[in-house]
Amino acid sequence: MKKVTFLLFGMIYLKASIAQIDPIVSYNRYVVENWAGQYIRIGPYMVKGSPFFFGESLSGSLLYKGGRKMTEAKILYDVYNQKAGIDKNNDIFESEEPLEEFVVSVPEKYGKGKLLFRNSYVYGKPEMKTFFNVLEDGDKLVFLKQFKSKLMPDPVNSMDKDRKIFEQYNEFYMYSKATKELHKVKLREKDIMKEIGNDTQVKTYLSSKEVDFSKENEVISLLNKFNNNFAALQGN
Repeated sequence: MKKVTFLLFGMIYLKASIAQIDPIVSYNRYVVENWAGQYIRIGPYMVKGSPFFFGESLSGSLLYKGGRKMTEAKILYDVYNQKAGIDKNNDIFESEEPLEEFVVSVPEKYGKGKLLFRNSYVYGKPEMKTFFNVLEDGDKLVFLKQFKSKLMPDPVNSMDKDRKIFEQYNEFYMYSKATKELHKVKLREKDIMKEIGNDTQVKTYLSSKEVDFSKENEVISLLNKFNNNFAALQGN
């Protein structure tokens, strides 16, 4: 029963992912230009912005390792410390049960849509203690995005070395269901084709279709076709 629940919970993100536009650029711009909140002290620095994904709690659902599911929840995802859970008075409530995956709705001002996140232990990397945004999931390869946050000089207070700003960014990974290996990749043809391997159908497709491997959506589309053996996708 748990496996069925897991699959059904994950299905809601698939179509939205293919059309997804990374909204983090818009969020970072908002923090730089319009942030009116308080600074947060981290070590010796006063930091502008928020450690939370999009700087706020987001509507969504959570699925715990034991199979327990919570719907219509308000979720905080701390991308700086890589923690996620129910929003309790602007703090994260972490259950004793490991959080296996969660889905959040992107605020309309940053592009809308839903994002599915899975715990890194699902991909054999519990030591990473992070969550991956699932961009494409098929029988062969899983394309993942890791959101992170770092402290950068505040461009508005560039002369004040004690003033910093949270800058959210992302990195990409590929998980092979055949080898059970997780590899960090960059959005470039060399890295993506290394993960795909010597596949005749992909080579044939690329001989007639131009794919910009620097664009997340185009990589998602190619991997979706690859995972489905190009079935019912010829001519797309």
